[in-house]
Amino acid sequence: MSTLLVHHGTLYTPFEAIEDGAVLARDGVIEYAGPRSEVVSRADVEIDAGGRLICPGFVDIQVNGGGGALLTEQPDRAAVEAMARAHARFGTTSLLPTVVTAPEEQMARALAAVREAVERSFPGMTGARVLGAHLEGPFLSQQRRGAHPERLVRAPDRALLDRLLDAAGGALRLITLAPELPGALDLIAAARAAGAAVSIGHSDATYEEALHGLDAGATAGTHLFNGMRPLGQREPGIIGALLRDARATPSLIADGVHVHPAVLALAYRAKGPEGIALVTDAMSPVGTDVASFPLGRATAVVRDGACFLEDGTLAGSVLSMNEAVRRMRDEAGVPLVDALRMATATPARVLGRSGEIGVLAPGARADVVVCDADLAVWKVFVGGEPVYEAAS
Repeated sequence: MSTLLVHHGTLYTPFEAIEDGAVLARDGVIEYAGPRSEVVSRADVEIDAGGRLICPGFVDIQVNGGGGALLTEQPDRAAVEAMARAHARFGTTSLLPTVVTAPEEQMARALAAVREAVERSFPGMTGARVLGAHLEGPFLSQQRRGAHPERLVRAPDRALLDRLLDAAGGALRLITLAPELPGALDLIAAARAAGAAVSIGHSDATYEEALHGLDAGATAGTHLFNGMRPLGQREPGIIGALLRDARATPSLIADGVHVHPAVLALAYRAKGPEGIALVTDAMSPVGTDVASFPLGRATAVVRDGACFLEDGTLAGSVLSMNEAVRRMRDEAGVPLVDALRMATATPARVLGRSGEIGVLAPGARADVVVCDADLAVWKVFVGGEPVYEAAS
């Protein structure tokens, strides 16, 4: 049996902040999280945080790539491993590698690679824990497809969904689709029956059509404001439905490019920290100095803090989760405890993993991030094991 004690820092559970807090874990599971003064046990490994922040590991439910790899373009084990390592450096301890619209065989191979990686099953794999796959497409609105290839965006097709579910082998945890498309509501029910959560996005849905999607079982929204019919005073559209309906937990890309900080602040005020999940929508350049990369038949370039196609279409981000938290605090004015909750406990709840990941509490997995006041990451533990330490 091995024990880990991280102490002498401000502990974010993330529902509250505890000065001079501590986390004690045994065999990868948290036994205690609270004031340091109440810990009497010593541990095999003791980490003095030196007054830093002690946070739950970040949970990112939309990760296209990282470390130079883009899963859909490189649908194999090596890509998943590269992504898991790259994002762990920035405090992500659990993630959903995301498969985007592509030819069926390519999507199936990517889903199979994620299936192999679930729960860190690769021998010697280090980095973030792979929880399963997020399938973003191909059942999307042509009008709101963004960087998804026009020729590959499909109408809802139950047989195709079943084949992709088979390829994922039970590892599909989240699917994004447009609820207004004919047959979409049946796909929502089928995905839920297969154990996947459903997020509505890349959608031109009216307010009522979005509500029909929620009624059918969707519980989330993909990158709120992006790839959606705009919010209007007479037609609130999908954005209005996601903001108003308590059943929906939309995600946000807080990179300052996809959504203006003032709009981030408005979304937070409308939904609260329990109703918004921060995501990166990260592409392959994260953790590298890559300046351009292939995306289907197109080329994406990194400029002005995000990724763009040659025609100016946004094509994902170069965001990390610690940077998303920092921007929510510094640019959107969100209290740090709430910004952290939006990056941890809230996305965990979207996946039905509340109490297991995204929290520092007894019984949860010992996924711990130690960072400074600017959210620069110092140490990362996944299941009580060290996966990253910043150079001294």
